[in-house]
Amino acid sequence: MVLERRSDMLDEKNRCSLSNSNAAALSCSDLRFPAAYMPHLSLLYGDLTEDEKKKAQENTNVLDDSISSLSFPITRLALYKTDTEDKTLKSWEKIAECSLEPK
Repeated sequence: MVLERRSDMLDEKNRCSLSNSNAAALSCSDLRFPAAYMPHLSLLYGDLTEDEKKKAQENTNVLDDSISSLSFPITRLALYKTDTEDKTLKSWEKIAECSLEPK
């Protein structure tokens, strides 16, 4: 996917770790999801056509062509209850937030 870091871009160890984190978070709440969880970080969010996504990626690469290999540590994690139909994000509710300690 354009401008998203999806679980299929992660190695198996990190993918399992993220999926296990999701399962642990869900076990602490009454939330249930019918679909399998796919850990990801959206850098661009909205209803975009494939052409719009491609153009956004091209514009980003013009600014910094190394962005596709971007790597950074994650020091905080937040869990949100989201309505995927709400493109304004106004209904999104933060359920929990925690600091992550490096091993």
